[in-house]
Amino acid sequence: MNTHSPATRHERRRLRTRELLIQTTLQLVLEKGYEAISIQDITDRADLGRGTFYIHFKEKEEVVWTAFQDLFEDLEREAHQQLDRHMPQVEYYGLLNIYRHAETNRDLYRLMFGGKGSAELTIRAQDFLAKVFLYDIYNNPEPAESNFHLPEEFEAQMLAGIISRLLFWWLETPNNYSAEQMAAMTYMALYRKNPPALEVDPRRFDDDPAERADRKSQSE
Repeated sequence: MNTHSPATRHERRRLRTRELLIQTTLQLVLEKGYEAISIQDITDRADLGRGTFYIHFKEKEEVVWTAFQDLFEDLEREAHQQLDRHMPQVEYYGLLNIYRHAETNRDLYRLMFGGKGSAELTIRAQDFLAKVFLYDIYNNPEPAESNFHLPEEFEAQMLAGIISRLLFWWLETPNNYSAEQMAAMTYMALYRKNPPALEVDPRRFDDDPAERADRKSQSE
């Protein structure tokens, strides 16, 4: 039985305004960069008053952060519903969920981990990832083959750093890697074993030599 009352017209209008502010801010940051835009730019583009902005948010950083946090909390809820912590190689599926989520929400992830955002936003995103990993570490059993134990906080911080850097590289650097390939390569690098036998063929990680040479020349 649904105990929640339907949203009133005022509540629906408030939610639409909040979403408009979020989407407008993201568009402007992608166009001009985080540091280059102001609250006035946001309200002008959205055709809203500054007072309306402050009803919903305190500052522009809160807008971007809210968008990321909402999406990532949705990802976490879906993951906890879909994944059984006792399933073999559950770590791989957790990585796959993150990369698929980033692929679907590429623009927002580029703001959080790429050059269009800000250092403060990136640090907040890394801290958030570390908390997510720490929760999963505490609630998932250690692999049976593990013969050592790392402090949980250390492991969570390490994973957050690795994943955030890989997300930045994957989304900002020209490459043809899919979310499945990124998850598989990350899993292999972290756990030194092959991922589950899905659609990922490890032999395909080494992409076209001409493309590899072109990327090398661009980096020199």
